[in-house]
Amino acid sequence: MNKIAGTFVIALALGASPVSALTVDDAVKQARENNLGLQAADLTLEQKADEKTYSYNKLYPPLSVGTTLARLNNLNLETDTFLWDGIEKSLAGANNLHAVSASSFTSNFTSDYNWLWSLNLKAQWVLSPAVFRSITQTLLDYQGAKVTRDAAASKLDRDVRKAFYQLIALHEATDVFQAQLKVAEDRWKQAKANFDAGLGSEINALQAQVSYANKKPVLDEQKVNEDSARAGFKILLNLPDDVPLNLEGTLDLPPEVRQVLANIDVDALVKRYLDGRWDVEQTMAAVDSLKNVAKIQSDSLWPALIFGFTMDPSVQAPFLASTWTPGSTLYPYNFSQTNGAFSMTLNWQLDSFFPGSTTALGITGADRQAQAAELNAQQARRAGEEDIRTLVGRLKKSAVALDSLAVSLELAQKSAKLTANGFQAGTQSYTDAQDADLQLQTAHLQYLNEELALQSALADLDYALAADRKEWLHG
Repeated sequence: MNKIAGTFVIALALGASPVSALTVDDAVKQARENNLGLQAADLTLEQKADEKTYSYNKLYPPLSVGTTLARLNNLNLETDTFLWDGIEKSLAGANNLHAVSASSFTSNFTSDYNWLWSLNLKAQWVLSPAVFRSITQTLLDYQGAKVTRDAAASKLDRDVRKAFYQLIALHEATDVFQAQLKVAEDRWKQAKANFDAGLGSEINALQAQVSYANKKPVLDEQKVNEDSARAGFKILLNLPDDVPLNLEGTLDLPPEVRQVLANIDVDALVKRYLDGRWDVEQTMAAVDSLKNVAKIQSDSLWPALIFGFTMDPSVQAPFLASTWTPGSTLYPYNFSQTNGAFSMTLNWQLDSFFPGSTTALGITGADRQAQAAELNAQQARRAGEEDIRTLVGRLKKSAVALDSLAVSLELAQKSAKLTANGFQAGTQSYTDAQDADLQLQTAHLQYLNEELALQSALADLDYALAADRKEWLHG
């Protein structure tokens, strides 16, 4: 029985182009494509996906290259025999001069040789069980991020559905208050006309006027609530404030669906969907991650094989042309390497085996964190089961209550109509008519609130089961 249903347009600015008629599914799609919070979650997942794709880069050796240009404060050529011999031969060959002493040279020609230009290259490759375990950690981090992102999308779906139906319910409630205000206004005008014509009492006219005046702020408050809900709904869909909404939908569910909900098997739902809940999956992902972290800590107890390579060619007097001339005496000296080497090192951190060492405490702490995560997962399962049972209980209650509330609403409509006719005919008092109006308004709002509660519980259960409604409702 569809007592509160239909399509309505909410216009925020005259002349603005409204969003084409949005069903609840259209609204969910709009939110998934434009919601800012979900876009942030997508960026996080993209980062984790890149890390997963290139997880093997943890095997890359750290590689660095640098260059240095330095000017020596003092140049002691007499102690640097190789360099001095090269300079002496170079000068003697170029100028056909007699041998030059170191002291005489340093007093006249040392400015260029004070400069030193050097390059350095360093590479180190560490091979240990912890390195390969860290690759596994990258894969686990991606799985955890994926679950978090999917949970965020599902939560967004739930919030959009609940906001959509809340907005419909608020608009329909506004219509109820407006209708009651119109009735109160007509009653007041009629009572005033009767009093002016001498057919009614002044008290009835004053009571009708007071009732009409009291209903105005109630309607204004309702409109404020509707505007607030509309603004929140637009934030979820990431729509501009000046875009009017055109929502197409109804709170009412077909009787056959309500019948299915009234007879749903909660034990079967718990057994089938409990482990697939988003919170359970997130806690289990945390368990796997922390267990792997504990293994990484334990792997640090194993020896590490370290391959290293360094090279540091240097050039003395880089600003002299002869320095760069192949075949000159200085050329082979300047491009020689003094400290470069290839190395293999087996490193074993023995202090990790000492009682109370930092590594030992880290391993124990990681194990305890993994155990705590397992306890959290058990708690999440228990809380999840209770959540499912509570939501199913609400669904059954609302599905059954709507039948009786529909009957009450129908009777209240009939009573209000008969009382209004009697009031106009003079057979019913103003108080009787006012009571009938209040009962009709209460019946409308109770039916509306119960429909909203049913739709909200359905959206909550979709999220709680992490499953499509068609699957869990008819599967």
